[in-house]
Parts: sequence; structure tokens; C-alpha cells
Amino acid sequence: MDKSQQNNDRKTPSGARNIRDSVHGSGIIRFINRLHSTSTIYIVSGLSQIVLGLAIIIVSFMGYLRPLWLSTVLTAVSSLSAMVGFFLVYHTISKIHDPNQLLRSAMKRVMESKN
Repeated sequence: MDKSQQNNDRKTPSGARNIRDSVHGSGIIRFINRLHSTSTIYIVSGLSQIVLGLAIIIVSFMGYLRPLWLSTVLTAVSSLSAMVGFFLVYHTISKIHDPNQLLRSAMKRVMESKN
């Protein structure tokens, strides 16, 4: 028996051939894997940009920043920051639900099983 046939005959702990247990894990495992992905970091950073940008705008509009030029500059910078944060969150959420993700993950599993 050649080496490739021998690798295809091995069984995983789940009892199925060439199927990883993490693929068929529980909902908690999927949630933890999604929580530790890079998209979570992007969403958290986008939300912090939105919150901090809007907080500076509110402080500026309430009149706590005395020099008018400083208030104007900070309002402009914080509004740009909030817009970039909104875009980052939108872009990240739209990429999470990518319709081609199923195809990519299937191709990745095939390539890993061949190696």
C-alpha cells in the first residue's frame, strides 16, 4: 500500500475519515473561534473610533473646548475618525457573511487533506 492510500485510511477520533473534529464542533466552539478572529479586532477598533469620535464632537459642541480653532479642528478630525470607524465596521461585517466563504473553506479542507 502506498503512502497516500495509507493516509486516506486513517481515522480521526470522531470515527469519520478525513474529517476534523473542530469542523463539527459545538456552537460554543464556533462562537469562540469567531470571537478570536481578526474580524473581532476590526469591529472593536471601529466601534472605539466611533465612540471616541462622537464623544469629542459632543464635548466640542457643548462648549468645553474654549479656543474656537481648537474646537473646529478637533470636530473635523473626530468626524473623520467616526466616519472611518463606521466604514470599518460595515466593511468587516459585510466580509464576515461572504457567500464565497463556504467555497473557500471547502477548498482549504480539500487542500489540507491532500497534504
